[in-house]
Amino acid sequence: MEDADTICAISTPSGQGGIGIIRISGERAHLIGKQVFKPQNRRKKFISHKLYLGHITDPAHGDDLDQVLVAFMEAPHTYTREHMTEIHAHGGYRVQQAILKLILEHGARLAEPGEFTKRAFLNGRIDLAQAESVLDIIHSETEEELHYAIQYLRGDLSREIRRFGRALRDALAATEALIDFPEEDIDVDLDAAFRPLKKINTDIQRLIDTFYEGQAMKQGFEVLVTGRTNVGKSSLFNALLLKDRAIVTPLAGTTRDLIEDTLYLKGIKTRIIDTAGIREPTNVVEEEGINRVRQKVSEADLIIWLLDGSQPYSCEDEEVFRSIGKRKCLVVINKTDLPQLLERDMISSKEYQWIEISALKDIGLDVLKDHIFERLTGGARKDKALLITNMRHRDALARARENIERTLVLKEHGDPMEFMALELREAIDHLGEITGEACKEEILTEIFSRFCIGK
Repeated sequence: MEDADTICAISTPSGQGGIGIIRISGERAHLIGKQVFKPQNRRKKFISHKLYLGHITDPAHGDDLDQVLVAFMEAPHTYTREHMTEIHAHGGYRVQQAILKLILEHGARLAEPGEFTKRAFLNGRIDLAQAESVLDIIHSETEEELHYAIQYLRGDLSREIRRFGRALRDALAATEALIDFPEEDIDVDLDAAFRPLKKINTDIQRLIDTFYEGQAMKQGFEVLVTGRTNVGKSSLFNALLLKDRAIVTPLAGTTRDLIEDTLYLKGIKTRIIDTAGIREPTNVVEEEGINRVRQKVSEADLIIWLLDGSQPYSCEDEEVFRSIGKRKCLVVINKTDLPQLLERDMISSKEYQWIEISALKDIGLDVLKDHIFERLTGGARKDKALLITNMRHRDALARARENIERTLVLKEHGDPMEFMALELREAIDHLGEITGEACKEEILTEIFSRFCIGK
């Protein structure tokens, strides 16, 4: 980026805190910083990346706004690869706003959302996939999310994309050589150039297949607790969350609407949803609640079908079973602390296994959590292999794979090489959308608009 504006922003959350950081980036970042900063010890030169104690002072009036630490950082060894000045002030709203106003008065402009990271991308410090991972790190709520976001930031996905791109470019170069010099006796082994494409195709599909798990890890799984009235759904909901979110009474039909909260299972974000008991409704409100349950059943990643072990299997239990159908279901028998009347053979006949718990007495809940985790994820990922967590990346990979598939079919059928070259170029471009080598301006604008100002 040449002749870009000098930008500034507060880079720490608003409110009160020990430290608030104001960033300045651009050609005039050092000049503006030196105009408003008065070091405690007079000096003519500042060493890059070193913190200096002093005051931010309004030169027009000589008023000190705050005692601060300031670092002047030389390009290209900065976040944006531009000259940067960082002011570490006290973390109060008023003082940070006063410093920011002073910087703006000296010629900087307020940064747009994500503009610091966008400049890092445009100046070649990071690629687009790495830039998006910065936002993922900021929004990470679990250790798993953070782990995979850092994988992206250090370039694990980008290296895979570059590996795919190299194989495609080699195949394209061989194809174009034969197109451009059809009469020449040139030494081009087209079969050898195309041989890696089958493995690349498989590797891309393997990455695409991780998207469901990646999205679930990032956005969370949805677990629906359902059953007839008074089997203990709200008690189980509260016991799993270790707090009283749902009202629990002996009265049937207490829960009328969907209630949800987040539970973290071994680093996986899981939304637990308590529901109205399924039975013949007694009023319009209860009927609406039951209708919402039936609709949610088709959307949930896992359904916990809760049964009351202290009561015989009923026609209302059978109605719940019919509502669930063949969906992903975990059968849980509650109230095992009471005398048991539920016939287990009835559950076995439906080809279900079950877990026995007492939500009230906290019996079997750890085992239940293990089973929920296992059913949602298929077990812990031991290898921490790369996951696709971004739909934009998944779609670009899918389009690239379609191009590769068509290329291989064209070659097998002996079709004109110009068609193969076209497919290969498109595949390369689709991969370039992920790293930003071939990305439209509107996509960049949409990506960076999701960032906060100051990042």
